[in-house]
Amino acid sequence: MLPAEFRKALEGTDELLVTSREDGREGTVHVWFVVTVAGDVYLFNYAFARRVGRWRKDPWVRLTIPRSHESVEGRIRFIDVSALDPTITDQIVERWGMWGATTPEGLRRMVRDGSHTLVRVEVA
Repeated sequence: MLPAEFRKALEGTDELLVTSREDGREGTVHVWFVVTVAGDVYLFNYAFARRVGRWRKDPWVRLTIPRSHESVEGRIRFIDVSALDPTITDQIVERWGMWGATTPEGLRRMVRDGSHTLVRVEVA
C-alpha cells in the first residue's frame, strides 16, 4: 500500500517514472498507472518490453512522481488476472482500453496469452 503522503501527491498525475535495474545499471521510463481504492499500484505493459525483462530479473523498482522528488521503492509482483477482484479489473480496463483490453475478458486473454503483463507494485 502507498504511503498517504505519496498517494496524495499523485492526485492529478497521469504518469509515474518507474526506475528498475539490470546488471548494476538503472533505467527509468514514464508509465501510466492505476491506484486502487486500497492504495495498490498496478502497471500494464507489453510483455516483451525491456522494463518487463528487468523486472523479471530483479523485481525492485522506484516510483517517482514526475517534476517532483516524491518517490517510494517497492517490488514488482506479476499478477494472474483471473484472480483479480472485478472492481480492480474494471478500473484497469477503463484505463488501458485503448491497448486492446477493452473488456475484462480481453484483459484476461492478453495476459494469459502472454502479449501483456499486469503487475502490482508492493511498496516497502
